Amino acid sequence: MKKFWRISVLTLVSVLSACSSLERVGAPQSAVSSTTDLQRNGRFAVLVYDKTQDKNIDSVQGNFEWLSAGERVVLDLSSPLGQVLARINVQPGLSQLTRSNGEVLEASSPDALVREVIGRQFPVSGLQYWIRGQAMPGVALETPEYDAQQRLVKFVQAGWVVTAQDYDGMGPKRFHLLNNQTMERITIRIVMN
Repeated sequence: MKKFWRISVLTLVSVLSACSSLERVGAPQSAVSSTTDLQRNGRFAVLVYDKTQDKNIDSVQGNFEWLSAGERVVLDLSSPLGQVLARINVQPGLSQLTRSNGEVLEASSPDALVREVIGRQFPVSGLQYWIRGQAMPGVALETPEYDAQQRLVKFVQAGWVVTAQDYDGMGPKRFHLLNNQTMERITIRIVMN
C-alpha cells in the first residue's frame, strides 16, 4: 500500500483531506465559472520501470477528480472501484495530503510534499498548467510542437516529455507523460472523462 501512495502523489500531486466517507470534490459545472477555475475527472495509470533490474517495479491505476478555483486545487484520488483513498489540497504556501485513514501530511508546496512523501525531488507543479494545455511559466520549454490551432501537443518541460491530445474547451483530454531518469523510467497516462 505504501507504493500506491508514493506513486499516486507522484502522479497527480503532480500539483496540487479525504476519508472515503467524505463527499467527492466534484461540484456542478455551473459552479466552475472563472477562467482560472477548472473541473476535470478521469482515469490515470502509472508504470515505473527499473532500468537496473530491466523490469516493471510498480504500476498503479485509479480515478481522479480535480477542482481548481483561483490558486486553490483539490484533487481526489480513488481506487478503480471509486473509493476515495486520498485528497490533496493545494493553496498558496500549503499543500496537504490526507489519506483515508485520517493521516495528514503537509508541506509548503506540491513539490515539497512529493519530496516528503517519496523522498525524491520531482517537478510535479507542472500538471496544473499541463492539464490546461499550457506550459509552466518560468521553466524552459523545449522542443514544443503545436497542432493547426496552435495548441501544445508535445513538449519537454522540467524533465517530463508531455504529449497532449484530443483537446476540448478546457484542455487536452489525453496525456502521456514520460520521465526518463538514470535508474528508472516513469510513464503516466491520464484520460479525461
